[in-house]
Amino acid sequence: MSRSLCIAMFVGSFPVLSETFILRQITGLLDRGHEVHIYADTRAETDAPVHPEVAGYRLLERTTFMDLPPETAPWEMPVWPITGRSWPPGSKTSVHNSARVTRALSKLLTCLVKALAALCPQPKPYDVLHAHFGPVANSFRFAKELWRAPMVVSFHGYDFSTRPRKEGRDMYRKLFETVDAVTVNSDYTRQQVEKLGCPVAKLHKLPVGLDLDEFPFRERTRPAGESIRILTLARLTEIKGHEYALRAVAKLRERHPAVRHDIVGDGPLRKKLEQLIGQLGLQESVTLHGARAGAELKRIMAEAHIFVLASVNVEGDGEGQGLVLQEAQAVGLPVVATIHGALPEGVLPGRSGFLVPERDVDALAERLNYLVEHPEMWPGMGRDGRRFVEGHYDIRKLNSVLEGLYFRTIDTFAGHRKTFQRRR
Repeated sequence: MSRSLCIAMFVGSFPVLSETFILRQITGLLDRGHEVHIYADTRAETDAPVHPEVAGYRLLERTTFMDLPPETAPWEMPVWPITGRSWPPGSKTSVHNSARVTRALSKLLTCLVKALAALCPQPKPYDVLHAHFGPVANSFRFAKELWRAPMVVSFHGYDFSTRPRKEGRDMYRKLFETVDAVTVNSDYTRQQVEKLGCPVAKLHKLPVGLDLDEFPFRERTRPAGESIRILTLARLTEIKGHEYALRAVAKLRERHPAVRHDIVGDGPLRKKLEQLIGQLGLQESVTLHGARAGAELKRIMAEAHIFVLASVNVEGDGEGQGLVLQEAQAVGLPVVATIHGALPEGVLPGRSGFLVPERDVDALAERLNYLVEHPEMWPGMGRDGRRFVEGHYDIRKLNSVLEGLYFRTIDTFAGHRKTFQRRR
């Protein structure tokens, strides 16, 4: 490293338990001697679990919260066409969009005042700006002109799939014209972002990584007289395909009743999944642990024998990487995943895990059954998975790559500014 950088990191909500990749990137840059300031749209829920690094690195002290009105949240109802009407949740009647726009003007002014008040007092020049997720970058792209620094944006998943589907595929046109570099976490994400109009020259593949020290490897063996534990670590949302994993486990238990299924994560489908667990008669064999972090999460992963992630396409939306698959392989778990989004890129098919078609309960159950009945394969699959993750997803190596991208982007930006000034 030639010099220490001052970096502005833009995120949505902070800290978010499921966004460990952002946390690892920030702490990794701090460990490399850089100064990182965090700018977040909103605060995480006060009672939500957080990773210990948030306190260990005193990250909240490094964070400026914009605290914008809730009406600015990304799920706010659209107001187009202006001549139409919307039916807000809980309302007894529809509301004309033109009236909503009129009432929103005061909120817009509040947003502008708060944003400028938060960003203008920046004490020292930033060397580079980095926004995680496309919509966040769209909101903060004006900071490039405000602070006269190059800007990097990282795409991860919903930002290149769900949001363009709902808001239009040209929603990032101005962003792609403005930013200096765009990172994507997989070849699949690269293809999707390029289809949205990002210039190829600005695209850089940079998977999100993990700290291998936090994921100690252990060869898995079949326990004598103990249950075989299958683990899923994912938010309880439709795209994660929990329904199909549960149905596959129900089939598996017809032949192997000692199998247990641990599901770690929370989300809007919890009640629906609880009902399905009851319908399938899995109350005694499936545990919904909710969101977990730290030592408790490590314990659950250490006790598991097989990992499953049954993600599915939802209205064309796909996952950009599936970091949890790399975490599972890092600790030595054989994995079963679906042929979905970028998931096939994140495993060694037939060596560290198996891939099955989406929504194919029979295929999922068959591969799980194969692993249950061939425990002698677990240690070798675990070793192959660990080596794969060490070679491609080590956060230290990836942060070194990111650091190099920062320096190249800074140098290019400075060269363009000098050229522009001479022409003036």
